[in-house]
Amino acid sequence: MSSPLESLAPHNTLALLVHSPSLSIDEFGPLPVHQPASVADLGELVREAVATGQGVYPVGGRTALGVGLPPIKPGFALETTAIAEVIDYPARDMTITVQAGITLAKVQELLATEHQWLPIDVPSPERATLGGTVALNQSGPHRFGWGTLRDYVIGISFVTDEGVEVKAGGRVVKNVAGYDLMKLQIGALGTLGVLTQLTLKVKPKPESAAALAFGCDASNLDAMLNLLHASKARPTIVEVLSRRAAGVNPLFNTNSNALTTAEYVIAIGFEEKAITVEWQRQTLLDEMKAAGVRDVTPIAEPAALWSSITALQTRPESRFIWKVSVPPSEVASFICGLPDGLVHAHALNGIVWVHDFESLATKHHATLFRCPRELKASKALCGTHTPAWELMKHVKRTLDPNNVFNPGRLFGDM
Repeated sequence: MSSPLESLAPHNTLALLVHSPSLSIDEFGPLPVHQPASVADLGELVREAVATGQGVYPVGGRTALGVGLPPIKPGFALETTAIAEVIDYPARDMTITVQAGITLAKVQELLATEHQWLPIDVPSPERATLGGTVALNQSGPHRFGWGTLRDYVIGISFVTDEGVEVKAGGRVVKNVAGYDLMKLQIGALGTLGVLTQLTLKVKPKPESAAALAFGCDASNLDAMLNLLHASKARPTIVEVLSRRAAGVNPLFNTNSNALTTAEYVIAIGFEEKAITVEWQRQTLLDEMKAAGVRDVTPIAEPAALWSSITALQTRPESRFIWKVSVPPSEVASFICGLPDGLVHAHALNGIVWVHDFESLATKHHATLFRCPRELKASKALCGTHTPAWELMKHVKRTLDPNNVFNPGRLFGDM
């Protein structure tokens, strides 16, 4: 007997580069995997899914399949990695237009040829697609000094439930073309359509970078974060790691034993012109001395440090991973109020990642990024549902009335 998941066969006219056997999402499946060779083929697949009442599950580079609730209806996984062309790169305009299946590593490699970059941190950038990164609104240590994807996406294209590609925004930094659909799609978890093309603002690559780290007791954590907030040095990165989080980082292990034995480690990054970075570094060291901090450790490989901290967001050993949004002024009290565990934070942004707590009682907004499949039914993906949650569901019903895109993954059974 054939599985209902097999009833959506690719139409003969479609150019499918890969029709790999299957994959499962949260043990739901197996789902056939289709990799369309073009946007037109993607649109045809979506139309067939709507016609047969099935779901479309975009999987990007498969780096975040565990994020979200389980699927709720049969369909197919859609791999967009073949839709990955560079459409336009006018480097002097400091913008780039690419198809959404391109990886973050490829984007950064291309930008580096013109001494530019996209200052967004993503786990596994060699696999993570730009479309998937936007759908999850991913960010990391650089968000304090450089912002998030909402600051960089100026144009977007996506395939709707009619199988038609629509566009919003444009290819220039100053434009008022169309509704601001970019903001709806960023962080929508692929529930409002399949992203096909993005135009981004980019930045000049900093000439120099430096990183410092020091140990801190719980009793001094709030004072140290206040000092960094008021510092004349103006760092671009301020990260806090618990003892366990610092202990699993090889860069801390090889630099200083004090960094793996302190209750918390604070890591600070500077990125600017070489002369500016040196001034910032020395200014902060002087401020640290005045505050009684003596054991400040330089980190020889700043980029490797921020990459390793970003990788903690998808740490395989963690059964539960929460992302909590806290007012920056309350980060220290929130972190210190948790039992000893693996915790890391973009401290001056108020973003705290908490690992291995099955439940997290907090007044703050918390998103559950990792959870065992068997426990997801009893968990709320996004914590307490506010009136904004109902508005988001209304948008989903309006833009995807047939519940084609990632059905169940964000809103459950609606």
